[in-house]
Amino acid sequence: MRTLKLVAGAVLAMILVAIGTANAGFDNAGTTAGNFLSLGTGARTLGMGGATLGLADDVGGAAWNAAALGWLSGPEVVLSHASLQSKSLQEWGGIGGRIARSRTTWAVAGHYQGEGTFEGLDASGAPTGTFSASSMALGATVAQQLGKYVTVGGGAKAVREKLADVAGSGVTFDAGMMVRAGMFGFGMAGQNMGGHMTYGSSTYPFPTNYGVGVALVHRATGLRLAIDANFPSAYHSDVRAGAEWTYRGTMALRSGYRHELGSSGDPLSGATFGLGAGHGAMWVDYGYLLSGNGPGQHRVGLRFKLGTSGSDDGALGQRSGGSDFDATNATTAVGAPPKKQP
Repeated sequence: MRTLKLVAGAVLAMILVAIGTANAGFDNAGTTAGNFLSLGTGARTLGMGGATLGLADDVGGAAWNAAALGWLSGPEVVLSHASLQSKSLQEWGGIGGRIARSRTTWAVAGHYQGEGTFEGLDASGAPTGTFSASSMALGATVAQQLGKYVTVGGGAKAVREKLADVAGSGVTFDAGMMVRAGMFGFGMAGQNMGGHMTYGSSTYPFPTNYGVGVALVHRATGLRLAIDANFPSAYHSDVRAGAEWTYRGTMALRSGYRHELGSSGDPLSGATFGLGAGHGAMWVDYGYLLSGNGPGQHRVGLRFKLGTSGSDDGALGQRSGGSDFDATNATTAVGAPPKKQP
């Protein structure tokens, strides 16, 4: 009951702050570059409305909160694909693991977004041929477990955008922190912080975002709940909520909702739904995002652990039973070296 009261208080505080800053960054809309970094990746997370800052525990979660990587128990690969509006597409892939038997984890990831081909026109409206637009980012993340309850992480990304013959590039950074105790999880993260995109003699900031999130995990029933509040530098603040129910470590049902504050009918607002299925060390995810004023998006993903059958804890360690996350054995839970027996 005390945990539930703490979570309820944290959620209320997050929502109130988000409402108070709903339009804080919207005046900067259109002033940033590398905006494909703001869309988010991963069918699992986006099927839950993008609520993950206090919940994530895999390589894909590190794209949202660098500290999520600190809970990784073993080497893992995550792939994600999405077909977006106007024939554009998004591809994301990452691989990570633990450094020897230490409490330090690493991951490298690549992110590509193709905007398709366009017909060029001159000042008189005559066609000048076709051109394409694309964006990509390559990054590395490192996370560290501090004691039994806390992980911290940080990363850097090299970003490049190209529109016809014009190209820009830059480097930006991510950082995060997570706390887990009992059923409760808390996270805070900064994405695309610092650095700038350079196009010839012109420079533009990245779309920085700061967020906080809380989560509840009840492993005995397979239920996971999360609520996040985000504060981007060049858009409306938003609140996201999501739920996931896992059955016997082999099937997952997900749902969520994202609401852009201070904006009605925003294309980023809407409900989300997701499914997951796994066997052994492999897990397949699907997510569907409804838009506030347009067609929905389909997301698919694949996750698998390397060097394990996954038979002990179900697919990718998503346990089908047992107790809730217990901070007293968190060291073992995240894969740190077991204690020697006398």
